[in-house]
Amino acid sequence: MNTPHKGFNHVLDEIDRMIKNDGLKSGDKLPSERHLSELLNISRSSIREALRALEILGVIETRRGEGTYLSDMDNNQFFELIGGYLITSRAQTGEIKDFIHMIESSVTIEAHKTIEECINAQNTIMFRVWKLLKRYEATYNEKA
Repeated sequence: MNTPHKGFNHVLDEIDRMIKNDGLKSGDKLPSERHLSELLNISRSSIREALRALEILGVIETRRGEGTYLSDMDNNQFFELIGGYLITSRAQTGEIKDFIHMIESSVTIEAHKTIEECINAQNTIMFRVWKLLKRYEATYNEKA
């Protein structure tokens, strides 16, 4: 059977994968304990322990009768928590390298989001300017 440390790491990895690949964001519902257990091939009790630890860290929130949700925290807070865990747990070099890679990937994703947001804002402004020019042109043509 998997050790609690290994189960905790698998649950962290899966939540991180869902954030990166599935678009999971703050406030979204996590899969059930049963689904995570089947997905990760870890006992439900290990899943429950990992989820409790994540709840104590503030990464997730359990709502009685509703399920488990990703807490309202930004990537910096999430990485700070996981980074602290890696340091205090005397993580192996490979785990720390994986964590650094995860941070680098997140920074790249956030940079792309920022660029896209700037382009969208620029397009919105350009469209407004175009509409104003059309109004001006229509007004000018009426007076001529």
